[in-house]
Amino acid sequence: MILEYDVVVVGAGPSGAAAARGLVNEGFNVLVIEKKKLPRYKICSGIIFKKSQDITRKHFGEIPHTAYATPNFLKGVRFWDKHGHFTDWPFSKEGDGAPNIWRSEYDSWLIKKSGAEVWDCCNLKGFITSANHVSLECHLTSRNENKEIQCRYLISAEGSRSFIRATLDPEFEKNLKWFIAYQHYYEGHSEIDPYFYHGFFDSQYGDVYAWFNVKDGLQIFGTAVIRGVKLYAYLNNYTKMLENKFGLRLRKLVRKAGCLGNDMCTTGRFYLGKENVLLVGEAAGFLNAFGEGISCALSTGLSAAEAISKSISSGDDTLALYTELTKLERRQTVVSWKLGAKIAGRNLMPL
Repeated sequence: MILEYDVVVVGAGPSGAAAARGLVNEGFNVLVIEKKKLPRYKICSGIIFKKSQDITRKHFGEIPHTAYATPNFLKGVRFWDKHGHFTDWPFSKEGDGAPNIWRSEYDSWLIKKSGAEVWDCCNLKGFITSANHVSLECHLTSRNENKEIQCRYLISAEGSRSFIRATLDPEFEKNLKWFIAYQHYYEGHSEIDPYFYHGFFDSQYGDVYAWFNVKDGLQIFGTAVIRGVKLYAYLNNYTKMLENKFGLRLRKLVRKAGCLGNDMCTTGRFYLGKENVLLVGEAAGFLNAFGEGISCALSTGLSAAEAISKSISSGDDTLALYTELTKLERRQTVVSWKLGAKIAGRNLMPL
């Protein structure tokens, strides 16, 4: 039996949740499929910047207390140069600062609030596009069962490694350059200020930059390097510096995780979609400097929903509408990386 939906969204992160929310609000029948078990872990600072706060509050409501980590709010970002000097960038002159959340809980709350039907543990195995619909083949791993789905529109909210993007344009995919971000979560102690998110620009700690923050007492730190580079040499240098300068003492490793990112965001080579397939968030290339991606994920997800709704009512081209709606977001993404390079005093992503 072929199941039919107006729109299928692949990926249950903020971009997928925002797209689903916008579409459900317009009366569309929406299915979200997520390959991992929900709530799923996501490597992320977990800082909700002002733009993300405003979008979240307007479209989803107040972030539940269960999503917050301790400290509940961060004062700002503290950037450290290669000489060990820092500069503070406050989140706000008034108020508590920026919410410090766990992405697993925040994302799970967003997707529940979207109002869409959600399948987790579901892999997209393939799809075929035509003028009027998209045919999907999915596999529910929890039940070892295949499903055939037909929809009018398909949205990729898969993150940087998008199966949909690679299928639509293999040549585009071949030309991407990649970096690896890696992060440790330890029980332990340090003297570093837990009310700031810390970024270290010394190139001996990473090709992009290294970071440190505290959640519920966990010492969380990581770095990012060009794919293929020996990451642990950088991580060892960074860990020793944290131990010597900030008294970092590690007891028990709670979690270690990594992810891949690419150079779409820094080069401005966004991939917004093709015909009745749209890409949102990091799948389309939206990732701000220093890895902040929640705000542009939410924004582009809503833009995709608006483009689909407007194209159906007006008959205008969906991709053209989406391209116009994301013009400012694309410009801001590129500018953010130029500003980041200026703050760091070097290219933040020398890929």
